[in-house]
Amino acid sequence: MDEVNFLDTDMFIHCLSADPILKRSAEKVFRDNHFSAMSAFSLLELKGNYIQDMELLYRKINDSDSLQTAFAKIMRIGGRKSGLMLAMLIKWIGNFTPHPWNEAKKELLTYLDSQLGAAWGVFKSKVDVIYDDFKCSRALEEPVEDGDVWRTTIPHCTDSNTQCKIAPFMDSYKKELIALVEYLDSLSPELKTDELKKIREVAVTTISKGFPWRDRVCRKVGDLLIGLQSKSGIKLITSNYKEHGQLHVPLNYSVEHFNVVANRTK
Repeated sequence: MDEVNFLDTDMFIHCLSADPILKRSAEKVFRDNHFSAMSAFSLLELKGNYIQDMELLYRKINDSDSLQTAFAKIMRIGGRKSGLMLAMLIKWIGNFTPHPWNEAKKELLTYLDSQLGAAWGVFKSKVDVIYDDFKCSRALEEPVEDGDVWRTTIPHCTDSNTQCKIAPFMDSYKKELIALVEYLDSLSPELKTDELKKIREVAVTTISKGFPWRDRVCRKVGDLLIGLQSKSGIKLITSNYKEHGQLHVPLNYSVEHFNVVANRTK
């Protein structure tokens, strides 16, 4: 695996962006970095960080009698990312007009339906290999089309629904986790993001008691899991530098930063 370039979850999502420049820039990264790999855990993150937001957007547009109502419904339930997706979608369409609403709604839903239908397959086909060394049960559960809607469920991990190998995987990296805790403790407060704080907490527990995999722990420390997997390759390419810019130092993996701001439509 030492000749593999790992692509972080965010890079796949950028390839599905409604921003044409961001989309093209991200796709170029994939073309330029073969032999390429992704963590199977990224499939779980895709569902939680992209597909479920698109499903929310689809439902609220479908249930609304105007564009303003759709925006209001999305924001009322805290759907900030879905609201941004809608804004970007409208910008991407170009000559979009919300009147008459029935025609406008049909245009939006047609695009979203095609994106939801293609996202999973496109995501998996972007790389040469999917690296699944801890056998993530949640990554195997694909989005399902249910009549006129898509449903993507992410169950909490329990003894009855999970048969992954994350506990022994994490146990094999205790030396790195000890170095990680020491490094995070040395950081200035402004560099300690909420996720880095959670990662430290989970690392401490893993060192003393084993990895606490039940419930939603993996989703809270996804950067740690993907970072550790990236040790097997040449580098990890990511736009999420707040976390990986710190994690790669004690965990000893290489990071290439994809600058989203510099690759957006101005």
